[in-house]
Amino acid sequence: MKICLFGDFSGTPDEGMKNISKTVKTILSIRHGVLALNSREILQLNIVKQLKSFSPEIVHYLHGPTIRSLVMLKSLKLILGKKTKIVVSATRPYFSKYSRWSIPFLKPDLILTQSAKFETFFKDKGCKVDFMPNGVDCHKFFPITENEKIARRKAFGLPEDKKIILHVGHIKSNRQLEIFKKIQEINLIQVVIVGGTAQKSDNKLKTDLESSGIRVIHEYFDDISEIYKTADLYVFPIQDTGLNLPVTYNQVGAIDLPLSVLEAMACNLPVITTGFGALQRLFEPGAGLYYCDNEDQIIDQVKTFSYQDHCQTREKVLPYDWFNLIKSLEKKYKSIVTLT
Repeated sequence: MKICLFGDFSGTPDEGMKNISKTVKTILSIRHGVLALNSREILQLNIVKQLKSFSPEIVHYLHGPTIRSLVMLKSLKLILGKKTKIVVSATRPYFSKYSRWSIPFLKPDLILTQSAKFETFFKDKGCKVDFMPNGVDCHKFFPITENEKIARRKAFGLPEDKKIILHVGHIKSNRQLEIFKKIQEINLIQVVIVGGTAQKSDNKLKTDLESSGIRVIHEYFDDISEIYKTADLYVFPIQDTGLNLPVTYNQVGAIDLPLSVLEAMACNLPVITTGFGALQRLFEPGAGLYYCDNEDQIIDQVKTFSYQDHCQTREKVLPYDWFNLIKSLEKKYKSIVTLT
């Protein structure tokens, strides 16, 4: 097939959306003709010319969506014609309550959702919906021995005599990172937070976290899997909006299926998390995966956590290796290309 991907292909893939863009492009390019374009340039004249020349069967918008992106994709549909099918991944959707009425008039050929609430939302708007989770590279993210873990801790200057509690993601106020100050107070624990460089960090929050004894690493890693392999436990504290849609864009603290949780599981780390987005839809609790409803439950779980328990989080996530998911994505493409 000839597939045009709109995503974020700029700079280094040090955050979720860039990671998804690069990975989907790389794997699809093995068997298909792929034109990768940055979504911010979607209606620029030179981009439209490239698209018309390429004549894609599929245009896949990988991030979002918002009303703005749906309007632009509708415009592209009119330019490219009915033979080009528009696919949108609802990885981090946001629509103001004043714009939601217009979605039935802008609906693409297929929306790939992750969380149940957005699946219901788009179906109620008359959209064709299918489920498509994010994936993880299980060949890059894998468990290691204790001796290998000690060697990596030495390389990062991390203590060998404490349990390392890890969190990876942007340092922003909408991610409930203040909880880690209380976790840092627990005896024989060292919290490590790795902040992405793709977005501007909240410097006040960063300073506040560091002053409590947390090790904050704010730099780009060529291989982020190395930092996971130093850890004993991964904690994801971001709260979902439940069945309610976000009222403001700042309420959206992460993509609907957080890559960092998948990456931690692929390294067979035990994970303590909220039931954010699609997590509970995909993974049953147990065997090293713990769901908590609020901050107090997370802290209690960390305090009482037994590091001797048998962990099998990697087994849970193996079906969601990116290569498996791209095969599924190809089938979804083919199912709408055949429609007139």
